[in-house]
Parts: sequence; C-alpha cells; structure tokens
Amino acid sequence: MKAREPGVTCAVWCARALLIALLFTHPVPSWGSISYVASSASALSSSTVGSVTITAPAGLATGDVLIAFVGQNTSGLPIVNTAPTGWTLVLEKNDGSSIGVAVYSRVATSADVASTTTYTWTFQGSARSAGLMLDFRGVLTTSPVVVSATKVNGASVDYTASSITPGITNTELVVLFAANNGNGGMNVPTGMTSANVGATGAGPNGLVIGAFVEALAASTATGTLQSTTNNSAVNIGISLALQSAAGATPDHFAISAAGTAVNCQASPVTITAHSATHTAVPTIATISVSTSTTHGDWSLAAGGGSGSFAPGAANSGTATYTYAAADSGAVTLLLKDTSAETVTINVAAGSVTQTSGSAIGAEQPSLTFLASGFRITNGSNVAATIATQIAAKSSTLSSTPSLALQAVRTDTNTGACTAVFASGTTLNVSLAYQCNNPTSCVALQTLGITNNSITTNIASNANGSVSTYTAVPLTFSTANAEAPFSFSYSDVGQITLYARYFIPLGGGAPSGNSMIGSSQFVVQPSNFSLTNIKCTTFGAGTCSTALSAPGNNPGATTAAGAAFIQAGQPFAATVTASNFLGAATPNYGREIAPPGVTLSANLVAPAGGNAATLNNASAFGSFSTGVATGTTFNWPEVGIITLTPGVANYLGSGAVTGTASGNVGRFIPNAFTAAPNTPVFGTGCAAGAFSYLGQPLSYTVPPVLTVTALSAAGSTAHNYTGAFLKLTNSTLTGRTYTPTPASPALDSSGISTATDPAIIDLGSGQATLTFGMGTGTGLLFTRGAAVAPFNANISLSINVIDADGVAAPNPVVFGSVSGIGFSTSPTQYYGRLALRDAVGSELLDLPMALTTQYYVSTTQGFTTNTNDSCTLLAAPSIALSNFLLPLTSGKTCVRDSGNPGASGAGCAVAAPTSTAYKATASSGNFNLWFAAPGSGFNGTMTVKGTAPAWLQYPWTGGANTNPAGSAAFGVFSGQTSRVYQREVY
Repeated sequence: MKAREPGVTCAVWCARALLIALLFTHPVPSWGSISYVASSASALSSSTVGSVTITAPAGLATGDVLIAFVGQNTSGLPIVNTAPTGWTLVLEKNDGSSIGVAVYSRVATSADVASTTTYTWTFQGSARSAGLMLDFRGVLTTSPVVVSATKVNGASVDYTASSITPGITNTELVVLFAANNGNGGMNVPTGMTSANVGATGAGPNGLVIGAFVEALAASTATGTLQSTTNNSAVNIGISLALQSAAGATPDHFAISAAGTAVNCQASPVTITAHSATHTAVPTIATISVSTSTTHGDWSLAAGGGSGSFAPGAANSGTATYTYAAADSGAVTLLLKDTSAETVTINVAAGSVTQTSGSAIGAEQPSLTFLASGFRITNGSNVAATIATQIAAKSSTLSSTPSLALQAVRTDTNTGACTAVFASGTTLNVSLAYQCNNPTSCVALQTLGITNNSITTNIASNANGSVSTYTAVPLTFSTANAEAPFSFSYSDVGQITLYARYFIPLGGGAPSGNSMIGSSQFVVQPSNFSLTNIKCTTFGAGTCSTALSAPGNNPGATTAAGAAFIQAGQPFAATVTASNFLGAATPNYGREIAPPGVTLSANLVAPAGGNAATLNNASAFGSFSTGVATGTTFNWPEVGIITLTPGVANYLGSGAVTGTASGNVGRFIPNAFTAAPNTPVFGTGCAAGAFSYLGQPLSYTVPPVLTVTALSAAGSTAHNYTGAFLKLTNSTLTGRTYTPTPASPALDSSGISTATDPAIIDLGSGQATLTFGMGTGTGLLFTRGAAVAPFNANISLSINVIDADGVAAPNPVVFGSVSGIGFSTSPTQYYGRLALRDAVGSELLDLPMALTTQYYVSTTQGFTTNTNDSCTLLAAPSIALSNFLLPLTSGKTCVRDSGNPGASGAGCAVAAPTSTAYKATASSGNFNLWFAAPGSGFNGTMTVKGTAPAWLQYPWTGGANTNPAGSAAFGVFSGQTSRVYQREVY
C-alpha cells in the first residue's frame, strides 16, 4: 500500500472558497510517455444543483484526451441523465446510500481548441454536485483507458483506490476520489501529483472530489492508492491507467521468416514488437534492420505497414522503419539477397533488440538464400505467399485459391527467376511441414497436399530442424513448369511448408546436391463454440434456486423464462476451438503466447436495455486438446444475452469470431437496496395536538421505499424494469405495523395487501413502494377498555422479496426506534361523545351538554376535551324520539344555522351565534340548544347524537353505542339544594 502524506487540518479546507483548483504539469515526457497538461473544475456550491458545467482546461490541443469526473451526494445510478455530445462513459459507481460518481472520456477536436469550450452534465436529480476535468497528451485516442477499477469504502479518514495492473509499460495512472463530506480536503498519495481537489461545503450533505496523476514506467501492479484526510466519510476510489499513443516499450522484437528463399526474389520478413509474454504490443518506435552478412536490399511489402520506411545503401542489408499506431506493433518487409548465404536478421530500437528481454530462439529464425530452389506461385508464374488458412478447409477456398510449387534458379544474366524443370515433368519431391508456433505438432493431425487429383499426407516436424519428409509425386503441368496444388491442415498455428528435391547426376545417380524451399503461414481455427454454461457455484445467492443442480443455463427467451443466475455472480463456460469439419484443434492454446479466447456479451432482452460488458471476459483456463473452461465470467446486469467467443488477432493473422451461443439467462438482481423515506402520520386533531384512539390513521407523508436492483459488485442493474421487474404485492412478505407497547393493538385489516403498497417502476433498475395510498391507511388502534392518554409509537416493517427470491436486507423498517412521526403530536386519547340530560321550562330554550371527552385515569375518569376544536371532527347529527305528551314531534328543534343544519334537526330560522349548533366542536362543546316548545307543550323526549366509531362508548354496558339523553320541558327537576350526585359509567 502506498504511504500517505501528513494530514492537513479541516480548517484549511473549510476556509477556502467554493473552488480549489491546483494545476500541475509533468516534466517533458520521455519517448513513449504521456504528459498531464492541466485541469479545470465546475463551480462548487453548497446549494443543490441539477447539473455541472466544466470549462475545457487551459492549453488544450487537438488530439488530447480529456477525462471528466462528476459526482453527487446521492446514491442513484445512473447519476447522469444527459452527458455532453462526444463524451464516452468509462464507468459509474455508487455506494448504495449517499454518493454516486461517473467518469467520461473525450478526444479533443479542433472545435474544442478553437474557443473557450464548456461541457454540461445534467443529473437525474438535484443534489450537491461537483466535476473535474483533466487534459492528457500522448494518449492512444482509439482506446484511452487500458484498465480501471472502483472501490467503495465505508466511512473512514482513509480514502482508498484499488490496485490495478496496466499490463503494459509507459501508462499514466489516474486516481480519483469522491467522499460525502463537503468540508474536507485530500492529501496526495505518495509518488503522485495532485491535479485538482474541490469541495462543495455543507458537511456530510456535501461532496469533495479529487484527482491525482502519476507516470508509470512499469507494467506491474500499482499497489493500493490512499489519501488520508481529517474527515471520516463514505468514499469511492477509482484507479485507471491511460495507454500511450506511442504504445508500450517493447521487451524484444520477434521475427518471422520463411527459412529459405531464392536469390532471384525477395522474401517476406515480419518484425513484431513483443512484450515479455510474447504478445504483440503497439509501438511507434523506429527500428534499425540489418543482416549479419551486410548483404541484401530491404523494401516495404505491399500492405505490410503504415509507418515510414527508409532503405539503406544498396546491398547493405540495412533499413529503418518507424511504426505507426495502425501497425499494432507489426510490419512486413521484403529482403532480397543475391548472395547464396544464410543471414541472421538484426533489429534494434535503442536497447530493445531481437535478443533482448524474454526473447526466445523461435522468434529469431535465420533465412537461407539459395541460387536455386522452390518458390510458391499463383500458377501463372507470379510469386505468391500462402495466405492465412482455415483449419481443415481446402486452400482453394482461401484468399489465394490458386497455389503452385515451382523450382527456379537465378538467371546469371538477368537475375530473374527461371524455371528449372521442363513443363509436364512428374518428379518425386520431398514435402514436409514444421510447427513453428506452437513449436511442436500434435500426433494424428494431418496436412494433406493434393496435386493431379491425388492427396498425400506429408510428414510433420517440430520447430528447430526438418528431418522427416514425405516423397510426393508432383506434376509440373503449367507452361512455366509449376505444380498446382491445394492443401488442408487439420490443426492450427504458424507452420512452414518445406519442399526438397535431390538433384541427380546425368546418369540418374544421386549428386548429393538438392534444391529446397519453404513458405510460412498461419492456420486459424474455423470456429469457437461454447458449451456447458452453468453456475460456478450452485446454491442460494450464487445461482437461481429454481434450477436443479448443477445450475445449467436454462436459456430463457423472454422475461417470463426461467431464472439462471444473479447479476455479477460467476458462471462457467467451456470453449472449443474447432476446424472446418467441426473437430477440435488440439494445438490451440499451446502457442508461445497463447492468445486465449475472449467472450463478448450481446444483449437479447430487454430491447434497448443496458448492454453491459461481460466481466472477466478472457478468463478461460489453460487449453487442453483445444478445449478450455472458465469459471469467473460474470455479467453485471439483468436480462438475457448471448455470448460470442473470439480472438482479436490470432498470431498476427487477424480476428477469429466464433459462433454465438444460444440465449444465456435470465439474469436476475443479486440483491436489493431498500432506502426508506421519513414518513409522517397526520395527527387527528393537528391544532389540538392529539388523535382519538380508534380514529383511522392517515399519512401526511406516506412511507416510500426506493428499491434499487444491484449486481454482486454493488452497481445498479439498470435492466430491472418492465417485464424483468419481478416485485409484486404477492411477493412481498411480513408487512407489519407494530405498536410499542403492544397494547392497545393495531387493526390493519382495512389495508389491502393486493394494492398496498403501490409499486411503481421508475426504470433504470429502481422502483418505489408507497404505503397507505388513498384517503386513509386502513390502520387504526383497537378500542377496548378505556386507557389513559399515551404517545403512539408505530413502526412499519416489510420483507422486500421478488418472485425470484431476490431480497433486500430484510426486514426493512420505518420508525424502528421511536416510531413513525406524527405531524404535530403522537398523543392518543381514548375519547367518547357525551350527552347529558337536561331539564328546563317549556317557555325557554333548553341547553343540553353535548361534548367530546377523553379518559384521564381510573381516579379522574373522563373529562371534557377542551383541546378539541378541529375541523377534522364533523358535528354529530341529532335525532329526537320518544316524545311524551303533550310534547310532540315538531314542537321543538335544534337551534342551528337553518333546517336541517349541521345537526340534521335544525329549526327553520337561523339561530344567533350564541345559541347556534356548532359544526365543529369548540373546546370540546357543540353548543346544543333546543327551541322552547311553548306553553302547554311540556313533556320529555329522547335525544341521540350520532358519533363516529372512535367516539362511541358502552353507555348501557356491552357494545359501544351512540350517546343518548333525556330533554324535559316544564318538568320539575328536583330540589335545587341537592348536595351530591354520582354518575356511574
């Protein structure tokens, strides 16, 4: 792990303005290196914003590569809704709760350089946001980032980025950090240079981001990168390596040549820049080429390279060539040597030669020039090379379908090639082939030569020397004494075809002299095919439990198809390299630098979804008999894909693309995050700061869970949407409202489990679960025996599980400690509507006490609820009955605003305010007055008030009922000297 520099106090950072921009430049780069030019940053503010705009760094030049790093103090992915035109997403990451970042790249154009250019990233939502931009020169524009890694870290003062292994030399290491503390700064990891650090302020609700750079000479692992700060915060570290346009410094140069050639024509020589592991590396190096004998003339083969070639002096055996990036590190030159001799070819670019580093003898063949020998022609007396072949496929189907073998000598007068044999001659020519790469041939593999309709399998030889030949009768049938032939090789690799003819004396006896010739070419596999796609580890969490062991790929065709594996979990696949006839090619994978096979993922469904790249795409193990298995492939998305195996460049001959697999999937999320909001119950009587026990609870802010589908690495599975979203009300379990203490109990029978919560697909891998939609929650406290006032503590929990068994960390709980909050107060009253008997003169209006009451305690009983003045409680309707003569119906009515009024029994004439029935309780009193019936209409009647269920009471014992009382007009009420009265409840 890289050490860190001493800390910097928070005060230094907190005192700085909204932007901290530090510009640095590297020393003048060495050959093949990248230079960091400058940086710039967005305006940084402690306010939330929905976008950031970054101005191009000063000194920008056409062809520079820009790296943009944007972040928000928010966890949703993708955080970016719209990126500026021409920018390519490199990666994105979040921690699942409080921070999200994205990295983009762009190659600067002349338009970017012509004026001050700005670029704007628009986010999915508003949050405290920041952005940085770095300018680099000398980066390979076609593929700037060679490797990258992300690391999510819990709250810590150490911000950490993962180690990466560039695999090539002369890269530029870029380390980016983002943390959810806007008051922080960052120290520089040891050995690196600070490019830019910026902070938004706003403490844990803000953001600090930083960028650091370092030129790397080595191709090995960087080690963990770390910046230590004074503010502990959740942070994300990103490591990436930029590759040089000049390519890596080669370890050595590898040479491929035919082995033998004739003086009368030039012979091809391919020179490839190699790494220490014998793979081609791009370079723009200038090489000096020479021969050991200082003889020969070099030229650039047609199509052999895109760089700059310069021949040396005539017949000096020297030349120079400067590779172009398009060469990918390989060039084919032609060497003509009019001297009969064996030459060693020397290549040098500074200290890098054909023998430096890890070079091996197989990459340094000699080339023997002869005055006479065999050459390959096109059958029309024109020299040709054998083009790349396909295993077990006739050469007549290749790009050079017409091939012929011709014996030639160098004309001593013209130096031209002249046929040796007479046209029509049939001679026994010894033929053989040599396996150069791989360096040995596999038994039972064949190379058949066909001439004059006769096919002969010829002898094989390992690399080094050719000692075993097969005599083949060849007819040199063309006018120029060429022997047309075709061939087919059942295996793969770089091989050389050899021809040898022993020259007889005039009498036919052996002379001891011979003519020889050779031609080198590559034979590719015809196909790669995949089989045995299955979960690497069968079991819950690593494979769909709906599958039977061992978890073979079910090959779903739609979102309704069987689940295969969780996004990001490893699966296995076996690849077979095969020839044109379908047989395995056993030499594949035995090359000096085995090319392996890389899988590419092709999105089948959802249509238009996120076509994520397959991870560990080249992670096949060693090949045996042309077959290899990999066990760490993973796809970090939801959906269905196919997999196409292939190799980008087989031994310098070009790409080989295999057959796409059948459908692979259905891939499902690895897990969910479920982020709850802060819900709020509405207090039944907000002004009075209380609710009545049994009154239906409602939300002013309903509970909402934002569920995000994740891969095993923690990235959002964006394709979990539409038919691939498998969250339904029937898959959710354990929804429970829990009161603390447990009594009074809660009644949730009014909540429909079929529709609550309401599930809304947000797209891009997210959904919301909203509880208690509609006019009420269907949730209330049960009313049993009267209880003293208490503060409600209600939590809501649920298990978030989908139809495939994918789950969040369950249970997810709202109000886990102190319960879901209330808008003004959690106080609950056991209430009732009380109606008291009234007696008075038939000549006067009669007041009758109709009040809301709540239970205080066993000693105090009920008291009028003077806090009840809420519009949420509608006035009870009044019913009159049981009239005793002479009082009859219609002789009295409720003093109200009119008929029927709020009471339902109002007088026709509106009453003055002082005696009018109140539509809403005032300090718990509804101000109930009855109109005087008048003289001669004394008597009694029963008065009933209609109360909501939560204000009913067992007035007569048993069930809760509405309150009732007796109103008497003109009836003596008893002695006014009464000193004691007790009511039994």
